[in-house]
Amino acid sequence: MGEINIKFGRLSKTFLFILIVFLILLSMIIVIGYKNYINHKNTAIRQQQENLMTIAKTISRSLDVFLNYKTNGLAMLAKEPIILEALMMYENNEIKYQNEEKILEIFERYIDDIDSLKLYNVKGDLIYESLSENLMMETHTYNSLINKVLSDKSHIRTKEYLSKPGQFSIDIAYPVIDDGEVYGILIETINLNRVYDYLIHIVQPGEKGYAMVKNREGFIVMHPVPDQVGIESIKVRKAMYPDYDWSELEELYGRQLEEGEGYFVYNSKWWQDIDKKATKKLSSYTTFYKEDISWIISVQMDYKEIEGPIKGTFVNISLISLILISMVVSGLYIIFKIEKRKNALEIETKYLKELNKTWEELIKSEARLRHSQKLLTIGVLTSGIAHEINNLLSPILGYSEMILENTVSTSSIHEDALEIYKSSIKAKEIINQILTFSKPDITTKDFKCVEISTIINESINLIKPILPKNIKLISNINSNVQILCNSTQIHQVLINLYTNSYHAMRKTGGVIQINVENVNISQEENNILCLSPGAYVKIQVRDNGVGMDEDTLKQIFEYFFTTKEAGQGTGLGLGVVRSIVENHKGKIFVQSQVGVGTIVETYFPAIK
Repeated sequence: MGEINIKFGRLSKTFLFILIVFLILLSMIIVIGYKNYINHKNTAIRQQQENLMTIAKTISRSLDVFLNYKTNGLAMLAKEPIILEALMMYENNEIKYQNEEKILEIFERYIDDIDSLKLYNVKGDLIYESLSENLMMETHTYNSLINKVLSDKSHIRTKEYLSKPGQFSIDIAYPVIDDGEVYGILIETINLNRVYDYLIHIVQPGEKGYAMVKNREGFIVMHPVPDQVGIESIKVRKAMYPDYDWSELEELYGRQLEEGEGYFVYNSKWWQDIDKKATKKLSSYTTFYKEDISWIISVQMDYKEIEGPIKGTFVNISLISLILISMVVSGLYIIFKIEKRKNALEIETKYLKELNKTWEELIKSEARLRHSQKLLTIGVLTSGIAHEINNLLSPILGYSEMILENTVSTSSIHEDALEIYKSSIKAKEIINQILTFSKPDITTKDFKCVEISTIINESINLIKPILPKNIKLISNINSNVQILCNSTQIHQVLINLYTNSYHAMRKTGGVIQINVENVNISQEENNILCLSPGAYVKIQVRDNGVGMDEDTLKQIFEYFFTTKEAGQGTGLGLGVVRSIVENHKGKIFVQSQVGVGTIVETYFPAIK
């Protein structure tokens, strides 16, 4: 009986141990899984908000381009000689109907995506007009707009106005001027519903998502549901659904007015499915400014479309975790069943565990080795191909140089050879980049002590031959200290700065000034420059080119941002420059003013 009680006691302890292990594992799985779910959900929501913000900003840029396009088209129309001739004939009571057909034909070219185009004289008399097919009559008056154009002698874009129920419009007026005198005014009326269909409606984030535009007074200007256009969004919706809590929508509107740009999660209805219940929405918004126009552009999508797949993944992971826990518990139960044979199998079990661990490590090592071999093979293959192409480019460069030397610069053969030479040089640069990527990354172990004046003189010798005659380069090097650096990367920084200065002055010409001096950063300057106190070398590259405005200056270090024409730049230069400078424990600062020029200052720690 005593032996039975002992065995029963051992059995109870074993089951209790298994139960405790099961509960601990289950708790760990629930806690860790829930944290991972929350983190993953927040990351996905944030990424989607960024995507929606990108869409909102794209819509803003599209609206700006569209309004500029329509204004420029009206400016071109105002310069048509027949327009001025028609105005003068009207003043002299000499209207000739043969001109009317020509003028209306010209008007038809501009009426493709607007409601109306009209020509008035300075007295406000309507001379000619062209209306879209869906515009039957016009009740809007333009007296104040005409007077303002006559006063300013410049184009005017009006604030949006409700031209008819469910439709906002804006007017663009442009003066017809000859020898500084205004003879008439062209006014085109743009239907914002058509603008929405043309530019914005094509954007649909998710299954139900859409973009909308409202003004700062809260009136909806553009919306995929026509009945929503022209209403004061919060006031009307409160009246329609008085029992619904609209505090979140009010908070969103307040943020849009105060912040101008941001993200928000709130509950509201889908107005294309107005009968359905309110749902959670994800919104990103930005503000569009254009003279008197101030619109809030909002892009929203269903929150469930992001959260749903993540929840499904979490459920699947939880099920898999439960299966794994069950397997573990089953294993513990099997161990309990063979406890009687524990002593006999202990050595064998230990050996099997070690063997299994060794096998797993071997599998991992083999996987890492295969991956490394693939990367090495790709690197060798890339390097080999690049070298082969380089070998093919060498005779092309050589023969093109010989042709250039042996032909007259004005001959067509010389020009063709020059194009071959330039293309070969560009190809060689690309191959060099490929070769660079096939080599190991440059780290601080590649840094050496180099005299700064040597690097700068080398970079000047590299850039001087390619500068045009209308650009002068002046250097003022007052430092011979050494810095710990990778000289190739410092060359890359300087050449990028010289090239940017050259592009800013390539049309007008100017001076690139390079100033180098030793500076000592004090504790007070550290608070301003965010540099550790000590000795530094300051390299200043100054030009008197076109300069940059504040908006451009804020974006110059963003990757893929460029102000150069298509094909002239990639937008990677200054981003790479800042990365290199900061990798050398330095800082870069840029000052610029439109029409004055740009100053770029880089600080590198000097070696004592």
